[in-house]
Amino acid sequence: MRSAFFRRVVGLLSAGALLSAGALLSAPFGGTATAAGSSVSIAVDNDPAPFNYDPLSLAGGGVLTFWQGMYDSLFTTTSTGAVVPQLATSYTFNSTKTVLTIKLRTGVKFSDGSTLNAALVKANLDQRSQPLLGAYGAFAQGGAAEIESVTAANPTTVVITFAQPTADAPTLLAEDAGWIVGLNAIKDPSVLIKGPDGSGAYSLNTGATIKSSIYVLTKKTSSWDSKAFPWSSVTFKVITGQQARANAVVSGQVQLAVLDPLTASFVKQRTGETRFPGEIFGFALFDKEGKFSEPFSSVTVRRALSMAINRTALAKIHTGATATASLFPSGTNGYDAALDKQYAYNPAAAKKLLAQAGYPNGFSFTLVTIGLANGSDLQAVQAMWKSIGVNMVISHAASFATGFQAQSTTPLGYNPFTIGQDPLGFVVGFLLGGTLNLQHATDAKIESAVAVAQAGSGNEDTEALVKLNDAIVNEGWFIPTYEQYVYYGYNPKELKAPQLSGSSIYPTLSSIQPAG
Repeated sequence: MRSAFFRRVVGLLSAGALLSAGALLSAPFGGTATAAGSSVSIAVDNDPAPFNYDPLSLAGGGVLTFWQGMYDSLFTTTSTGAVVPQLATSYTFNSTKTVLTIKLRTGVKFSDGSTLNAALVKANLDQRSQPLLGAYGAFAQGGAAEIESVTAANPTTVVITFAQPTADAPTLLAEDAGWIVGLNAIKDPSVLIKGPDGSGAYSLNTGATIKSSIYVLTKKTSSWDSKAFPWSSVTFKVITGQQARANAVVSGQVQLAVLDPLTASFVKQRTGETRFPGEIFGFALFDKEGKFSEPFSSVTVRRALSMAINRTALAKIHTGATATASLFPSGTNGYDAALDKQYAYNPAAAKKLLAQAGYPNGFSFTLVTIGLANGSDLQAVQAMWKSIGVNMVISHAASFATGFQAQSTTPLGYNPFTIGQDPLGFVVGFLLGGTLNLQHATDAKIESAVAVAQAGSGNEDTEALVKLNDAIVNEGWFIPTYEQYVYYGYNPKELKAPQLSGSSIYPTLSSIQPAG
């Protein structure tokens, strides 16, 4: 059974360091970006394929850029957040936006030799009932974008019927749940342990690849979309150390690297650096019904916890961070600065709310996390909540697997979440129907706001998205703390400035082009 996790979230915690930076830097790098048709090297901060080569599996850093080389999706998201067909060529809705008809591209071949057709797309989407396939969570029975049926009307036409109006269906089928694997992988998912089974412009060079260290992709000139990618080979190098990644791009050992905010200025002074609106750090509510910690079933308690966070102080811990109480990032549709005032730091008011909810003396709960990432944030919030009588015990899971499983029982999870230019897709596909809602909880106010946005113009409807943002924050399904930019280092003499997908913190592979 294939398991999945959205690229938009790092889960309870990102995967741990899998290779020391020193060992990696002593290995041969190679690669040049001096001319189209040569190779390019990209440094990522985590293993992009820690378990297998399933594009929907739980993965670490460099996810989107990596998978875009080997797989195609029904739709894809541009740097402006626009959703455009990829394996699809066009689509239409019925008048109620409950039936989506997709026309498919012809002549698309997969690594196993199978061909893209409606039956294969149906076979992929028919896995939506698998409980561990988080990317399909919104499509499963009872999900926020439940699919009632998928029909192969003819070899190039797929008809998807939703349980309710779903205007943002193409967004939900862009990357994430839209990746399509070949027929062999459908019949036997274990083949994805050894290698990918996609229709992308690159194949995995298994001879040059060193698992958890270096992944080498080789161009397939026969690919339907090969002209969009200039490089004959693309190498992804796992460099977990933030200074090591900065050194690698400055020295020319790699041409592109994701940077930590602390090293961004170091790189900018020596080569080139670009930044993008990035991630919202905050607490995602897991135990919405209070099954394991009763206080969290109370909206009043959740609002009290939000008001007891000194966001300004928390943001100061991190270079370049900005305090925010808005789930949707600044500069995107749906952002609401008024939430900052509504949930301004006020421990006295927070204590009153706790008393109103029936907890005048506070309460205790355990938050499960993995390793030490975000430790300074958690310790700071721990002290803030302690001042209103709420004792948050921080428990470190023994492994990533046990930490992930804890999302079913721990009340909250704290991490960076990528909303991007696709807030509606994040809410419907992940907050309501994905791994952030394993209890399949419902909320009338949030669902009503989603329905209004879906029935209208989706991510273009600013007013509807503001109301959706407000509903999520006011209901306490997410407690934002601060926003952090995403930085990439590159050499402008070798590369053009990369562009991020509008729904992720990763550059689109096709945007990584030679300079000139």
